[in-house]
Amino acid sequence: MIDRVVKRDTQLLEAAKCVLVSFDSTMRSNISVGLPIDLAIYDNNSLRLRVKRRIDETDTYFNMIHNEWGAGLRRVFAQLPNPDWNDEHVPDSESAATR
Repeated sequence: MIDRVVKRDTQLLEAAKCVLVSFDSTMRSNISVGLPIDLAIYDNNSLRLRVKRRIDETDTYFNMIHNEWGAGLRRVFAQLPNPDWNDEHVPDSESAATR
């Protein structure tokens, strides 16, 4: 997901938003990934932190990301057409086994 959104000129806070969306998606798919998330943001060639934050289950912004991202995915998924594979030939198991 990150490589589809974050580009060289992406602002740091927008990139952080993308990272949180990616974490949320990963947590849904992999039970070994979970909160808290320790987030640190600093500018290139700087040793000074711009943002240092621990995100846990009470974090308002992360909860909003979780809810909005899930709703948005369901909305976009519902708009995608189903595949139209009815006219394609599906080989029977005997001819498929001989390939």
